[in-house]
Amino acid sequence: MTRGRNTLALASFFDALIEGRLVLGQTLTQDELGTTIGLGLSRMREVSALLEAEGLIEIRKKRGLTIFYPDVKFVGGTFQYREILEREGLRRFVESADEAWLKRMQCGHRDIITFVQNNPDPQAYRLPVKDLEAEFHGAFIAALGNEQVTVNYHRNSQKMYLLRLLNPDAVGPKNTVKSMQEHQAVLDAIAERNESAAVEALQRHINGVLHRILTH
Repeated sequence: MTRGRNTLALASFFDALIEGRLVLGQTLTQDELGTTIGLGLSRMREVSALLEAEGLIEIRKKRGLTIFYPDVKFVGGTFQYREILEREGLRRFVESADEAWLKRMQCGHRDIITFVQNNPDPQAYRLPVKDLEAEFHGAFIAALGNEQVTVNYHRNSQKMYLLRLLNPDAVGPKNTVKSMQEHQAVLDAIAERNESAAVEALQRHINGVLHRILTH
């Protein structure tokens, strides 16, 4: 029960950041944060400890709570960690990927590219793109068959999603289409059962996303 409540509280925190009700680097009181994400003060004390343990806020006595603001070193390290895990998972996944998954992903990417091009408002395509990315990248992590890796990767992914807030253009329609096309290159290599080509395409994609986030 507690784990489920904590998951919901974290989701509310991330949603508030994505929707602009909270801002990276912002300092506020525990009561203000609780009001923003819909939690009472007693419950907020528990959640504050969880957010601090996850490195998402810093609690300062008499100064309130400060939401983390990622520096270049943090961004680079987060992407490097993701690449290491996904690359190793992809090596295993190339041979085991079934045709149904490939077909679903190929169709899904074609459809989402068309959708983004026809609906260039990020609020219109944010969730569909997020869901597709989660299934695409998540398949590589699942191939490792390691629960601890899966948990840590999920935490890393949440922070990575927030990094896009550093540069709104990184998730604009042009760059979103570019990312989906990079996914397609990985899918093409998987369809050919070409491990080295798939890994190279994945590395190009991750490096491309990093470049787009850091380029203002």
